[in-house]
Amino acid sequence: MRLAFMIALVALTVQAASKADTDAKIDRAAFSKASEGVDNAFRSLWPDYPLELVGVTHAVYIRGYGAVLSGEVNLAPGLNVTPFHPKITKEDLTRTHQKKVERMPGLRAAIQDLLVKSAADLRDVPDNEEVAIAVSLFYWNWEDKSGLPEQIVMHASKKALLLGGKDKSQLVSSVRIEQY
Repeated sequence: MRLAFMIALVALTVQAASKADTDAKIDRAAFSKASEGVDNAFRSLWPDYPLELVGVTHAVYIRGYGAVLSGEVNLAPGLNVTPFHPKITKEDLTRTHQKKVERMPGLRAAIQDLLVKSAADLRDVPDNEEVAIAVSLFYWNWEDKSGLPEQIVMHASKKALLLGGKDKSQLVSSVRIEQY
């Protein structure tokens, strides 16, 4: 009888723990704030000739992994075939490519800074889970993409990002950068 009681108690405990895990709430307002923070930071990177957001940044939570913020940007907007600009010239190609190449280091630095800020904003994400920012880069079909990635993904554990916000040397070693 006692063994049956213990088995039932363990089963109920496991059931309650698993139900609590699936009922965990994520503060949607914090995720919206993090998304808006990414968009605003990107908009303010180059005020004289800003990059273009292609849509808005989306934030999702994946239980067991963490938070992912994903967006798309055009680093050098403005040129396309129009009635007033009927042809893309070789100079247009060169200028656009050079501008994007010049802006890549600033974009990478901004993404890393945004990881730290987002980790602090996303209070409901457990410290042992990841915070990731994935930025897809927009290109027109006529562009020269040589030496430029299609996507940059940076991620680290929330705990490492919070510590890295206080110690930049630790941040460099914890952030993983992937380019595709």
